[in-house]
Amino acid sequence: MRAFDGQHSDNVAIKRTREQKERALREMKEQLATLKSHAAPAIREALVKRIAEMEADLKAPPKSNERGDRGDRGPRGGDRGSDRTGERGGFRNPRRG
Repeated sequence: MRAFDGQHSDNVAIKRTREQKERALREMKEQLATLKSHAAPAIREALVKRIAEMEADLKAPPKSNERGDRGDRGPRGGDRGSDRTGERGGFRNPRRG
């Protein structure tokens, strides 16, 4: 089956709040601390890499759009209905007459 646009399997980063990121960082650090000495080095390296990426992400200033600012545009992003006839949807169905 093909994925449709916007599906969770589209390899898009999951949007998390700052609190969720901080909690995930704490959990990853705990996992790293509790790894057994005989754990595979690749697992340890992957955890260290993810921790470094998460710390860098948390150090970066928050994006202006993270709060949900949409500027002076409407909820869908454009000036809707300014050149339409006032009907719902703005276009007439030719079959309805």
